[in-house]
Amino acid sequence: MKQKSKFLLQILFAVLLISGCANNKQIINQSLSDESKRLTVPERFEQYGHNDDVTIILTFSGGGTRAAAFSYGVMRGLKETSIKLNDTNQVDMLSLVDVISSVSGGSFTSAYYGLFGEKLFTDFETDFLKTTLQSRLSRQLLINPINWFRFMSSGFSRSDLTTHYYQKYIFKDKTFADMRNDSPLIMINATDVATGTGFTFSDDHFRWLCSDLAAFPVGKAVTASSAVPVLFSPVLLKNHGGCDPFEYQKSQVDDDIRYKHQALRIRNFRNKEKHPYLHLVDGGVADNLGVRALLNQIYRQDDNFWQTLKAYRLTSTKRVLFVVVNAAATLNPELSLSAKTPSLSQTLNAATTIQSQNYNSDTLDLLELSVPKWTEQVKEGRCAEFFSADCDDFAFYTTELNFGHVGEPEASQLAAIETALQLPTEEVNQLIQAGEQLVLNSKVIQAFIKDIQN
Repeated sequence: MKQKSKFLLQILFAVLLISGCANNKQIINQSLSDESKRLTVPERFEQYGHNDDVTIILTFSGGGTRAAAFSYGVMRGLKETSIKLNDTNQVDMLSLVDVISSVSGGSFTSAYYGLFGEKLFTDFETDFLKTTLQSRLSRQLLINPINWFRFMSSGFSRSDLTTHYYQKYIFKDKTFADMRNDSPLIMINATDVATGTGFTFSDDHFRWLCSDLAAFPVGKAVTASSAVPVLFSPVLLKNHGGCDPFEYQKSQVDDDIRYKHQALRIRNFRNKEKHPYLHLVDGGVADNLGVRALLNQIYRQDDNFWQTLKAYRLTSTKRVLFVVVNAAATLNPELSLSAKTPSLSQTLNAATTIQSQNYNSDTLDLLELSVPKWTEQVKEGRCAEFFSADCDDFAFYTTELNFGHVGEPEASQLAAIETALQLPTEEVNQLIQAGEQLVLNSKVIQAFIKDIQN
């Protein structure tokens, strides 16, 4: 029996090596139709009905199932929190969310909610959070000989196998065309390894590729967003030609400030000869919080928040709540207790965590520093265009929800949960409860609610 197990593991190792070298031949992002190429703004903009007084923006970090469960708990907390709007309408906070930007593990939660809405609270735990996903993917490699030949002969990659599972069993063969009309804007983020550019599965970024987002499988987008380098092969996209940018993408921003320059790198994909393909991996490589994708949208509107609200048809907004849901891990303190050289996996985890923590801090600082300027931009812009008595009635709230806010010893326990696709049920429950409780206890969220209801 041991010899058989050893043999199967050797096969698995060989398959993984071969698949790592194989070329992915399955380019499935389609070119836009001639009719779609003529659109000056995304069709979705003309249908979206969330232009009310309140805009709530959520970002979900990476971190495997740890991040998915924590962000799911936050959404449960928002669902359970009621706000009285206009002195009459009682609504839950989740229904006021306009945008969710997610990375890696957090993308499972955002994509599921975008597709299935309220079913998130009845089916998501069964479909993803509490499954034996990691074991099932391994068994597909070991038990199904068809997959062995696919890997060795057809360019079938580990990410193709993962996409097949995600698409069939979690996202039910849905494409972006199936996103609910009343869903928030769901921004699933990945990283192009050739240019170092963060790439979002959105109408904006697919327009640069002249590609049809509606026809793209949601499961494949989530695969790209969570494709940890080395463990998973990059997801391949083709850069099609024949499109002009949308009207609001034509801003002539030209700024040498580093972070604004990075925001404009997406325009590299206008050069179809130099960049005919994209190779997408985990979005956490470029930004593990999902915040930079939103900051970049604003920078591409001359770093003007009023222009951004106009571009996204949110001109009635008077209150913005920006919630960063950060399920970041911590460094392993036990490494300091031994003279033994850390293993390869321990070293890689530590290096990734250090880079992520440092970059996360810079991103959050940038967000906080930008808020006063954006607030004034909205007040000035709205009053210049709309001469109402309350044109300058605008306020911006930001908060980060992370494990450090839970309190010890639970905070350390949560941060020590491994980054994996499969976790014990008790750990999943602990993460969900933590996210739920942080929403209810957040002083910033409570201040936002009080402001809205006054």
